[in-house]
Amino acid sequence: MRSLTRPALLAAGWAAAAALVLVAPGNLVMRLAFGKLDDPALARQSLCAALGVLLALAAVRFGTRTAARPHRRRADGTVRPALWARAATWTAAVLPVLGFSVPHLLWGLGLPLGVAEGSRAGLAGLGGSAVFWVLLVAGPVGGGLLTLGLIARWGQIVPRWVPLAGGRRVPRALAAVPAAAVGMLVGQYGAMMTSCLAFGVTRGCAPGGGAEVLDGSWGFAGTYPVFLLWGTSLLTAAAGYLDTTARAPVSGSFSGSFSGSFSGS
Repeated sequence: MRSLTRPALLAAGWAAAAALVLVAPGNLVMRLAFGKLDDPALARQSLCAALGVLLALAAVRFGTRTAARPHRRRADGTVRPALWARAATWTAAVLPVLGFSVPHLLWGLGLPLGVAEGSRAGLAGLGGSAVFWVLLVAGPVGGGLLTLGLIARWGQIVPRWVPLAGGRRVPRALAAVPAAAVGMLVGQYGAMMTSCLAFGVTRGCAPGGGAEVLDGSWGFAGTYPVFLLWGTSLLTAAAGYLDTTARAPVSGSFSGSFSGSFSGS
């Protein structure tokens, strides 16, 4: 029975943290995005998100301190992430490319994949310039490459060829905080809109209207679950990075060569 205590506590902690960070804040992201800072619900929503973050950090610390096996250390002094951290990071890197960049690339090329006949006019509202479409497609790709740093050697120690900082440890907050922040933003938005889709109340969730473009268009509607899964996996990847770097040396730089600094594991 004791062997089940640790995974049960971790599962309960992560489930509660996910609920507080992604579900309980409701439309916190939309409130912030549309500048509704005077809404009385903002304080409660922000408090839920903050409690969720604290609980997630507590779960990471508990998991690190009670782990049965230490992480394997590489020859250059960096730490190899656990399998779950690598899986979450790869998911967070690949999912937005396949679920967002690829559909938008097709739409930008004039191929209305997953867009109903009556909603194809909505594609024109996404932007008319080639630069806009390139940024829309390239953004998740660039973000995915940065996400892989959460499991790569160069996410723990700056490559030797970087002036001044080469060979030094990457500050944990520099990698974990942006990943967690983006994960919360896209995850909350995805959770809210996916719930709206599931209960058929999308028009009530979309500020300023515009939800009519979703009618019969699974390509548009499918981006909301992608945001939810992307945010969840990115938050898990950030937790994995904290778990990995908690076992790394505390010195400012590592001895030895830093060959293959851009390989993932």
